[in-house]
Amino acid sequence: MTGLPIFRLYSTMVQIVDPAAGSSLHEGADGLYAGDVLRYPLRDGAYRLVSEGNYTDNFGLEWNTFQRTQIDKFSGSDVSQRRFFAESAWAPESLDGLDVLEVGSGAGRFSQVVLDHTRANLYSVDYSGAVEANFRNNGPHPRLKLFQASVYELPFPKASFLRVFCLGVLQHTPDFRASVQCLADKVAPGGELVVDFY
Repeated sequence: MTGLPIFRLYSTMVQIVDPAAGSSLHEGADGLYAGDVLRYPLRDGAYRLVSEGNYTDNFGLEWNTFQRTQIDKFSGSDVSQRRFFAESAWAPESLDGLDVLEVGSGAGRFSQVVLDHTRANLYSVDYSGAVEANFRNNGPHPRLKLFQASVYELPFPKASFLRVFCLGVLQHTPDFRASVQCLADKVAPGGELVVDFY
């Protein structure tokens, strides 16, 4: 993070909600709680809101096997950094202090870009077990929260984020239109959603 100014983070502390019940959840040492009841465990760095054994299992296997393939800090390239800022058209400093939602993180190639080149607070979601690779590549990190969850049941209220991105994912989802709508629902007024389709 060399060269970045030191400043106060202006996080809004995004609320986490139970996608099944709609009620508020709070973080505990071992997971997400409703009152004093553990609802979703924290395992290998990620809150687990879905079980293994879904259509994304092969993606989880792929990214846990080849976890460093697309990560700039391991490959010595800046391919992911250039792609992220080119596709989003966001200047790094424009994200400083914002809560940013990433859906479809895989092994964390764009998570690494956001964490290393901005001062954003990143809420990163993947439906597969690739969250484990993301945690190994980018965690633990004070500005990263990882969730294994479905795009259709994201654990955040509507309009929670000023920046939401989903890159390289939508073509793999069962219902493209519903996926885009679920992402758009999380964007706050005046916010931006960036998606691609390859």
